Amino acid sequence: MSWYKDEKSKVRMIKTASYKLPKIASVPSVSTKLDWRDQSESYLWFGDIQRYVFDSQTVKVFLSRTSKKWAVSLMTNHTYIGTCGFSMFWTFDLNEGEKAKQVFKKVDKIAKETIQEFIKEEKPTSIFYPVLRNRLKDETSRSDIIKTNIPTINYSYDLQPQGDWRESIYGTRYPSYKEESFKQYLNSTVYKSNKNKGKFAL
Repeated sequence: MSWYKDEKSKVRMIKTASYKLPKIASVPSVSTKLDWRDQSESYLWFGDIQRYVFDSQTVKVFLSRTSKKWAVSLMTNHTYIGTCGFSMFWTFDLNEGEKAKQVFKKVDKIAKETIQEFIKEEKPTSIFYPVLRNRLKDETSRSDIIKTNIPTINYSYDLQPQGDWRESIYGTRYPSYKEESFKQYLNSTVYKSNKNKGKFAL
């Protein structure tokens, strides 16, 4: 049973297990025209909205053509720490350029729509990677996706874990993200007895 869903049943919810989102804003189509590197790049990002809740993230989607194949790649990074949170790679034969371009456009569109939703609804970015992963489930199940040499990661491609932890173990018990004065956390008796001694100063 999901307490979060029960409590939020009267509020419009967007299911994280599906990438079919309601229109938030127009999403510009990405160009598949290759540059001098034989690559096309979509560089997406969102900045801070609220401290400790909404960290800045970057998403890079590439379409590349080499002498042997076409490749599509997706990589997400925490802007400050630089760590890679989620990455996926697809490869296609040289005669499958149109298929590669379609995957590139679709991955880019899903990433843009997910970013727009997180900004508009101020969702905590700790769930950005799993939400994006769930919305790309159709693409991660493709036969042309590149697997790794790590069995546990390959196995995870076939799993569909909960994309939003608010719908699982935490329910509505997880604290809200409204900025409040530190005063609310002080024991009023302790504060009153020490306010003239310079302790617990606000």
